Amino acid sequence: MGLGPLNMNELIGCYYWGRRLVLVVVLCLCSGRMQAAEEAMAQKAARLDALVTRYQECGFLNGAVLVAEHGKVLYAKGVGEANMETHTRNTPQTRFGIASITKQFTAMLVLQQVAKGTIRLDSSVCDYLPWYRKDTGQQMTVEQLVHHTAGLPPDYDSPQFGDSTQAIQHYEPEEFARKFCQPDLIAKPGTKWAYSNGGYVLLGLILERATGKPFAELLNEQILGPLGMKNTGITSQGIRQFTGAVGYTRHAGPRYTVGPNLDQGHGFSAGAMYSTVEDLLVWNQALTSGTLLPPQLQELVFKPGLGNWGYGWFVSKIGQGAAGAGNTVAEMRGDMPGNYFAWTLRYPEQDTVVIVLRNGYGSTERFEDKVQGILFGQQPQLPHRNPKDVVAHAWLVTYGFVNAHRGMCLVLLVVAIAGCCYVLNRKSRGEGARGTGVLRHAN
Repeated sequence: MGLGPLNMNELIGCYYWGRRLVLVVVLCLCSGRMQAAEEAMAQKAARLDALVTRYQECGFLNGAVLVAEHGKVLYAKGVGEANMETHTRNTPQTRFGIASITKQFTAMLVLQQVAKGTIRLDSSVCDYLPWYRKDTGQQMTVEQLVHHTAGLPPDYDSPQFGDSTQAIQHYEPEEFARKFCQPDLIAKPGTKWAYSNGGYVLLGLILERATGKPFAELLNEQILGPLGMKNTGITSQGIRQFTGAVGYTRHAGPRYTVGPNLDQGHGFSAGAMYSTVEDLLVWNQALTSGTLLPPQLQELVFKPGLGNWGYGWFVSKIGQGAAGAGNTVAEMRGDMPGNYFAWTLRYPEQDTVVIVLRNGYGSTERFEDKVQGILFGQQPQLPHRNPKDVVAHAWLVTYGFVNAHRGMCLVLLVVAIAGCCYVLNRKSRGEGARGTGVLRHAN
């Protein structure tokens, strides 16, 4: 007996049951994929924690680390101490000096003023700073300052930007620029790339002249306030009063000494900011979403020119032989000699950002390279303690014990010397007696 034709109600019922079945299958597939993604993220986080822990054990890392994927924090941790005198721990909320990462914010402020029409990229330095020397200032444009192509000489190793006595002497930004940022050009503007802190100091002064506002006020008004970056700012005085992390210089052992109190009037819009790993994640999320600029200007931020430099970022492809070879990476380092070292890396194709802030200056040990390896599915080799650290640590432990127990060590030293003298005395007497016996026997 055959099946009769289905009526309309039965057809509708079959349709809805079919839809439900498809929905269940889709949900199961999505759930499986989500679970797999969560497991992969958990494995990455565990590998990152093992790496960070080992670096801390070896004394190679003192600061804070944050890694985020698709806008979500994958891993965040404070490492070591923010203040080694009070034993205050570093956390993801601890403030560190970020040095040249400041240039990203300065470049953004320039582009924002370009969007408002208060600054033109093709205008000369002298159009905004009438005190600047005319023979070079009329040749250099704002855009060339941003791109490090204005013909200014490289100054990253100049004493005033290092940890020398010249870097400690206080200057107001314009006073500093008048004295140190008007050198002879080493190339025709626009033809050669050379990293110039002085160029970015000039940009900060141009921003102040064009807007009629102090750089710090403009920074808070245009970027930090709107983004809610409450633990980020800039100072023209000593940075320590604004940061939670004291800057230290690392020595073998490891042993740390407080870094020089560098004057931030030198760095100004080129390197006088402080921030946290959490605030810098907010900053990077804003760069990804493009909320701070019109689309046509936003495209310029990560567009590399000479020297692979965009607007505050080095943008390039990861080289052959490295983890993630062929993928794009945008990065910037901040180097405040003797105090802080900062590094931000963006992997746009993976929507991933790595932020590392240090207050133990003098030891990186390729940490960021190994983090990159984990993000691209590799298991990096964990580091071993430096032999110099092992020897220095043994000496420091011995010295510390002696210094803490001077009386007891002095007594032990006297006893040891007395014992040695006694043994030597007896030995000399014994050798004399044996020598006399031989002579008698010979006679």
